[in-house]
Order: sequence, then structure tokens, then C-alpha cells
Amino acid sequence: MSRGCFVIMPFSSTASCTDDEWTQIFEEFFKPAVEGAGLDYECRRSKATRGNIVASILQELKENYVVIADLTDRNANVFYELGVRHSLKDRTILVAQNTDDIPFDLRAYAFHIYNWRTEEGKKAFTKRITELPSDVDGNPDRPDNPVSDFLGKKHEIIPDHEVDIKPKEIEFAQPITGDLSEGIDITDFVHKLARSNFAAANIVLRSTRGELLPAISKKMVELHQKAIPDQVRNEEIPSLALGFIAEIEPQIRKVEEFALAAVDVHYEPGVRLALKLSGDLISLSERPIPGRSIRIVQGTPALLAWRMLLFCGAKALADDNFGLLNIILKNPIEVEDNSGRFSNLPLIQRTDLFWPDALFGHANFGARYLVDAWDRVSHLHKYFGTKERYYFDLAKLIMILVLASPTDEFGHAAYPSFRFFPEAARSMSSLCSRLSQSPEYLDNVAKSIGETADQFTSSWSERVKRINNVDHGLKFPDPLSTKILDY
Repeated sequence: MSRGCFVIMPFSSTASCTDDEWTQIFEEFFKPAVEGAGLDYECRRSKATRGNIVASILQELKENYVVIADLTDRNANVFYELGVRHSLKDRTILVAQNTDDIPFDLRAYAFHIYNWRTEEGKKAFTKRITELPSDVDGNPDRPDNPVSDFLGKKHEIIPDHEVDIKPKEIEFAQPITGDLSEGIDITDFVHKLARSNFAAANIVLRSTRGELLPAISKKMVELHQKAIPDQVRNEEIPSLALGFIAEIEPQIRKVEEFALAAVDVHYEPGVRLALKLSGDLISLSERPIPGRSIRIVQGTPALLAWRMLLFCGAKALADDNFGLLNIILKNPIEVEDNSGRFSNLPLIQRTDLFWPDALFGHANFGARYLVDAWDRVSHLHKYFGTKERYYFDLAKLIMILVLASPTDEFGHAAYPSFRFFPEAARSMSSLCSRLSQSPEYLDNVAKSIGETADQFTSSWSERVKRINNVDHGLKFPDPLSTKILDY
């Protein structure tokens, strides 16, 4: 049985298209692309018929599995219908012919720009519209609008299945960032969540997304307009970058503390929540805004996601909690790139994060940023105890990541940042000693990177040689690495 894909778009002429052109866009592009995707969709738009037109459209918005909303020229009827759809269901795809037609409040969500007037644009448009329903099918419950995020609930009029959320879970489930998180005791909050079921963590995730992503997006837009020198010397990059990072970092402090507390109390849903929010942050970095863009600003969300994941992994490894370490290192992190495509690589395959664009791809600067984090991030003191312990545990995690990481397209493995940590020698000695003396520890470490103990040990010499051949690494090999502004 076919599923419905309803297209919201203007009927009458707008600044960009005549009424005949809107019909052409639907009949020649939307409809054949959606129905030709092989996913058994029937694509339609509303028609001017006798009777209650509004009631008919509302019925379509309620019943169709997927809705595509064309926001070109900010047509009032389209936005009204989009608001109705957002109040009823997820699974709504936003498109437009111009980025400026996407309102600021919706830019934290996936949107897709098309050009139907050139042959190249037509081919790209048709290909993308063919792929979008498949993306939806791959993750049908992904929250994709502010109503999902701010209300923090699965909000379908006729749900696919009954959702049983007990009142006691709603009493304390709330965002962990933004104004609504003021005064929250994160440790106590995580303990309460750990005593509830997974539904409460889902509420926290959705409501936090609703606070976190728009706030960071807004701050990034502001920072992209800041005055910045055309060129800086390499030694000036860290101090310049830290000024911009400090503007965005406060938004994720409680999220990061929540993630560490979840590891501390072995609260798996909380760790998975942190992974999902990390994917959201990386997506913000991989999806540049149009117009003037400062590379430091654009790279900061991904840097902060990387930082949070490393802190959590180091804490799990320090506690010998290999169940959570497996999740942190091997679970897919869903990221949307600048073409609207989704990737699902685990941390052990995200070698690019070791070369943070927030620091112009200078891997050694990224390493030093982690070393200095102890003096800037107060909640690290609670979960690692001493500066020496923090250095020791984080260096050991990075050693495992570097041993595990494949070489990327530029010929680099994950950068061996542990070299910059004061406790690097002691960490390496401790890791090698435990691997050689404890078969159980060896087996757990190998499993945490998706290997057997035999696979891990048989290639040990090759791995160590690869690590030792990585430069202290002035730069990621990107010809634009010294370019500060993009347009």
C-alpha cells in the first residue's frame, strides 16, 4: 500500500515563480522524483476544489507520512501549513530556492536549497528529492522541528504505537542547558534519571535540543560578524581561537557535566544522549551558514563535541567501564554534512576531529587545548580528582584511539595528542603493562575498538610504527588552512 508524501507549496505567483511554474516544479520534479525513488510513495499537493479547502489540507497534513514544505519566498499559506504539520508530526522536509527564505528559527534543522532553472540544477534537485524520503525512512523518529524539541514529546495525533510516559518521569525531566536549567544540580538530576526508565532520557534529549541548537546557531551568526584580522601568525592562533570558543562553550557546560555524571553512575541512556547531542554539534560545524564565515567559529561546535566525547571516554576507561567505553567509541554518531547527507561514523573513525577546524586544522594546537582544559573546565575536577589523574586518563584513552584509528584520506591516523600530556610516559607504561599482564584487560580494550585480542596484538608493531611516524603535526594538509574567512 502506497504511503503519502504531501507537498506544501505556493499556488499563485510569487516573487520567484509564476503559478504555472509552481505547477511545473511539482509535476516535473517533486512528483516523479518522490514516486520514482522506489519507496512506494504517492506524491500529491492540495488542489483548488469546491468545499472546505482548509479542512482538506489539514487532513492531508495529518495523514501523510512525509511532508515536503517549499519555503521559497516565505509564502504565508505555506508557513501556516508548516506550523500545523509541526504540531502534528515529525517527518517534514524543508526545501527552498534561496537560503534567505529559511527563517532563523528553522536553520538548526535540516533544509535543502535547490535551483530548478539550469540543467545541472535540475539534475541535482531531482537526485536530492529522490534521496530525501530514504533519509526519512532510515530514521523516522528523528525530531525535525521546534515543536518536537520544545515540547519534548512524540506528538503525533494518531501515534504509531501507544507511548506510556508516567507523570513521575515528567516531574523532573527538563532541558540541561539554557534558562530552564538554571540552578539544576546535575549530579542529583542524573541520579533521578538513572532510577527512571528510558522515556525520561528521551524527554531530556528533545527538550535540550530545543534549547541548545538554536542558542548555539544564534551565537554563531553573531560571531561570524565579528571583526577579525585577515592574517595571523601561527603562534597567535590559539589565543585568537580561545576568544571565540569561550563565547560558545558556556552553552555546552551542563551538557558535558551531564555526560560525565552519566558515565560516573553507569547511566547508559545518558551516555547515548551525549552521543546524539555530539552529532548535533558536529552537524552545526559541517553545515556552514551562507555568506561571511569565520573558520574558527564554524569549527567550534565540533571541537566541543570532540572534547566531550574524549572526557567521557577517559572517565569510562579510568573506571574500567568497558560497556560504556564500547558505546562511546563504537556507536555511530549521526552527523548531517553541508550537502544534507547523513553519516554515521563512530568516534574511532572520526580522525578528522583530531585536526579541529576551530584551530585552523593545527592538530598540536588541539592537543594543547585539551591539556589546558583542566584550568578552564571546573567540572573535570569533580570527575578526575587531580590534574595528574586527568592527564593520565585522557592520555591513555587517546593512545587507544590512535592505536585503533584507520588512516584517513590524507594519510593521517588520529593525531597522537597524548605526546603533549605531562603524564604521557606514565600512561603509556601503565597501558602496556596492563595489556601484557591481564588477558581480560587486553580482551576488553580490543573489544572496545571492535577487534579481537589476537587482531590487536598481532598488529601491535605496525600500529606503533604508524603512530611514531606521525609528525608533531603543524597542520592538517588543507590548502585553505590559513584562510580565516570564507564567503
